[in-house]
Amino acid sequence: MNILFLLLMLALLACDAPGPLKAERNTDELFGPSEDHSTVVDAILFVGAPLPHVDLRRTAAPGIAYSSAAFALEGALVSIQQDDVIFNYNPDPHIPGRYLPSLNAPIVTPDTRYELRVVVEGEPVVRATTTTPPRMQIAEVALMDNEDLDTELRRLNTFADGNVYEAPENQLEYTVGTLEVRLQSDGDAASYQFGMTNLEETSSLLVDSDLLDDDEEDRERRETSPLLRLNDSALYMPWDGIFYSGRYTIKLFAVDQNWFDLVRTDNIDDEREAGEAGQGFQRPLFNIENGIGLFASASVDSFGFFVRPEGAPPCSGCACWGCGDRRSWSGILDTNTGMGRLRFERDVGTGDTCELSFEIVEATTIDPCPDCAFAVSFELGELTVYKDEGACEEAEGLGGTRLRLAQGNEVVAEGGGTPRFGLYAESEGIWQQMEMGWSFLLSTASQQQWLFGFSEN
Repeated sequence: MNILFLLLMLALLACDAPGPLKAERNTDELFGPSEDHSTVVDAILFVGAPLPHVDLRRTAAPGIAYSSAAFALEGALVSIQQDDVIFNYNPDPHIPGRYLPSLNAPIVTPDTRYELRVVVEGEPVVRATTTTPPRMQIAEVALMDNEDLDTELRRLNTFADGNVYEAPENQLEYTVGTLEVRLQSDGDAASYQFGMTNLEETSSLLVDSDLLDDDEEDRERRETSPLLRLNDSALYMPWDGIFYSGRYTIKLFAVDQNWFDLVRTDNIDDEREAGEAGQGFQRPLFNIENGIGLFASASVDSFGFFVRPEGAPPCSGCACWGCGDRRSWSGILDTNTGMGRLRFERDVGTGDTCELSFEIVEATTIDPCPDCAFAVSFELGELTVYKDEGACEEAEGLGGTRLRLAQGNEVVAEGGGTPRFGLYAESEGIWQQMEMGWSFLLSTASQQQWLFGFSEN
């Protein structure tokens, strides 16, 4: 089932994981014998972000042990065409089956047709096209009355306003009210999906665990909504998928036809209600000629809020999830010279604060993680203390520490028109995404700088 699981992860998650595969389902229901050794495409274009990498794999027959490395498709000629311009891809020297765009690859534009071509000697050419959705931005998020959806209770702060988790307007009582997300867009996408991520690690369930099955008690803290349709430039966000109390980051994806077709015909969740589109399909709609997988595009924006249990008293700001000792790091690195600084700020909530920075030294590029665009290793050099009011002691001892950080491929937020990607850190050989991390490249005529940061609240 490995290859099918990969395809659904692609469709539902440039962001968030779908439910687990049902072990009792038979792969033959979805893939016939002809699917063995088929080319599998994995590429999603995000409006406002650079052209993405393309992963290519081969399928395996049912019963064959599957791994991405063993079934990577190497030696292909890969290109993406935008209008009359063709951008040729090069094999990634570190990750088998991954192909990278050239350094001058453009930013993905809205309402634009992109065509993928994969040429393997002696085989039919694999082709796929996507027309990117319009640029989409979350203009307002409002809490509406459950009994009368025309009655607005209050507006929430968005990331453009700042202060989304501490603002009283963004403190929500579970299932009290309905969230209406109002969009600014030049047109409609094929469909929309919410990806909901709980930022806490140990917060409690919002529902009585006695009401859940044993396999539901330890739910993932990342969930994906069903496909949704726009209603007069607004979407109603379902409470389904909000299982834990605490802070949430919500990503809204405006998706193209390919993403829409694959998700609605996935045939995996055998508990879907009758009448769901795709119920009668025996094979998902991939929209790829001479191959399977996903070549799709989307626009994405995000917002956030805090959820407390139904009936719980209101809380304010960080008191909801624990005040004090709030730390943040932010860095800037010149990719040409390898020079930069990493800044640290801390407020323990009692008046003790700290502001300092380290010089970045010995910066080198390293092999990125599978979900990353690039990775850098560097050492913390000379320390400069700007303000020490009793909260710097712990950070001052970090001089000489070597960090290994990477920019992810997934857009986590739009900031002033510049997409921000996830930030990954490596420890003891394991790469993990930092839940409160962000990363992006800023290019000018004379230099390219990598900006990144993360918070520890």
